[in-house]
Amino acid sequence: MGDRERRVTEQIERDELTRGQIGPGETPSTPVPASTIVLAREPRGGAFEVLLLRRPSAARFAAGAYVFPGGKIDEADADPELVRRLGRAVGGSEPAALAAAIRELFEETGLLLADAQPDRDSLAGARAALLAGESDFRSVAHDLDLSFDSVRSAYFGRWVTPTRFSRRYDTRFFITVVPEDRVDFEPDLTDELAGFTWLEPSVAVEQFREGRLPMLFPTRTTLGSLAEFESLDALYDACRRHKVEPITPRLLIRGDSVRPVLPGDPDWDEAV
Repeated sequence: MGDRERRVTEQIERDELTRGQIGPGETPSTPVPASTIVLAREPRGGAFEVLLLRRPSAARFAAGAYVFPGGKIDEADADPELVRRLGRAVGGSEPAALAAAIRELFEETGLLLADAQPDRDSLAGARAALLAGESDFRSVAHDLDLSFDSVRSAYFGRWVTPTRFSRRYDTRFFITVVPEDRVDFEPDLTDELAGFTWLEPSVAVEQFREGRLPMLFPTRTTLGSLAEFESLDALYDACRRHKVEPITPRLLIRGDSVRPVLPGDPDWDEAV
C-alpha cells in the first residue's frame, strides 16, 4: 500500500470506527451473515466495468462510501423452493447467500436477474413489497414463477468485519454479469442510496487513491483483485479454480491512525 493510498484508507477507517466500536476488553459481537454482488458489464470494445453505489453521508454504516449492492441474508433466502429455482446459477457457492445477493440487487437497483422478466407492473409491485417488508424473495419467486438458471455468477470472496467494530458482517462476495440486452442498464435507486457509477476496477482504485472515491477496505481490495483480470472470461476461469476462505482483517490503531492489516503484514501481531 503506497503512502497516498494509506492516508485515504486511514481516514475512512478512522471515521467508520468513530461511528461504532467496542472497548478493548469487550467481547466482539457475532457477525451478521450478509451478501453482496459485483455487477459487471463488458462494453463493446472496452474493458469490463463494475457498478458501485454511493451510500448517503448520514448512513450509520459506510456513510458516504461507494459499495457494491448487498445486505443481510434473510431466513427466507434459504428456503428449499427458492434454492431449487436458483438451479445451475448456484454452482459450488452458498445458495442462500446467492439468493440474498440477487434479491438485494433487485431491491436496490431494480435489476432482476432471472431467466424471464415479468411484466413491468408485476416487477414494480414485487420490488415495492420487498422494500416494504410485506413479502420475501421466496414468495416473490413463487408468485412470479421465477427461475435463475441463466444467471452467470461466481463466488469471489468472503470478508468478516474486524472485531473492534460494533457492527460486524460476514459478507459473501459474488460476481455476476449484466444480461446482454441490458448492458446500458442504469439503476433506479431507493432513498437509501445517493448515487451510482460504472467504472473499470483499475480506475476505481486510482480514484480511491486520489481521495475521490471513498470505499471501505474490502470493497477497495476486491476492486484491486478484479483489476488484475483483462476480461470477465479470465475472471470466471480464475473463480472456478479458487477456493474461497473467510478473511478477517485486524486494525492497527496508533493514535489517530486506523489501518486494516491482513495476515502476512509486518504489523499483524500488533493489530487488534
